[in-house]
Amino acid sequence: MQRKDLAYYIEAFTTLKQDRASIKKNGFAAPHMPILVLSIIQGFERKLFSDERIYLIPELIDLFTSNWALLVKTGNYHPLIAQPFYHLKSESKIPLWWLLIPNPGCELWLENAGSMRSLRNLTSAVDHAEIDVELSVILNDTNSRQVLRYAVLQKYFPEHINVNLDTAGNHFEEISRQIVNEDPETYIASVKNLKEEMSGSDVQRELFQQEIIIRSGAFKKEVPKLYGYRCCISGLKIDATFNVSMIDACHIVPFAKSYNDTITNGIVLCPNLHRAFDRGMIGVDENFKVIVSERFTESIDSLYSIKQLAGRPILLPTEPRYRPLINNFAWHRKHTFKP
Repeated sequence: MQRKDLAYYIEAFTTLKQDRASIKKNGFAAPHMPILVLSIIQGFERKLFSDERIYLIPELIDLFTSNWALLVKTGNYHPLIAQPFYHLKSESKIPLWWLLIPNPGCELWLENAGSMRSLRNLTSAVDHAEIDVELSVILNDTNSRQVLRYAVLQKYFPEHINVNLDTAGNHFEEISRQIVNEDPETYIASVKNLKEEMSGSDVQRELFQQEIIIRSGAFKKEVPKLYGYRCCISGLKIDATFNVSMIDACHIVPFAKSYNDTITNGIVLCPNLHRAFDRGMIGVDENFKVIVSERFTESIDSLYSIKQLAGRPILLPTEPRYRPLINNFAWHRKHTFKP
């Protein structure tokens, strides 16, 4: 058996299968696979990944689209990540270093390659991908990452061998800045305009979906910071030496209704209260106090009773400009809360 060392993965990364049909049609091979590989290398560099599990997180999508803008100078292809993420399992002549792990019950669905063209379908069917443990060790080493990145650039993008990929991912940071600092009207208008501009074809709509996932990721990252990573109703906060989160960034007015990811349309809730808020079991009044629906029953002697939360003031960010808008809670009381 061949030893799985750095040389092994250099060969794997530089022998990605070439689509001969795309070469004939466009004059060169589709760049999706090598750009995904480069983005995964950067994901380890930026501590987005640390072991063999590769999740299709918003930051990875942003790295992919940013690297595309830096390396691809033709309009014949589009920076869609779903298919390369799915097909990477079979696109190297060195097999078995990329394995898709399906969500429970989606095993057969995952076998339908045609349905994996959509990012929505892919993320519904796939929990994450797994790389070799040996590869994860290599990717956690700075020098090995540099060697792999140079090998990929030299093979697939020799004309951009000296390009500075460190600028990739700036879009995520820019969206984060907008979420924190832009007024809601400006932010909403920009998202609506973007949706209109990207509604002309299936490809454009898929690109818009990728953009929305990036924005959602930035929202989920920025809102908890301002609440000290603490549930604003229960006060729950957990710090652990391993990767775990027991709180959610929650839209007050759903994004599908408002196109609003700004800080003032967000609060932080633990998962059970997030579900209760979204289902209308709880709400927040004009004084930032919890209100509880009368239309459900529960065990009142439970330590985790929801009804005991009635009248409790929610925790708020220290700076008034970051606090949720009363009008958003009013919308929730009118359209979601069940009195």
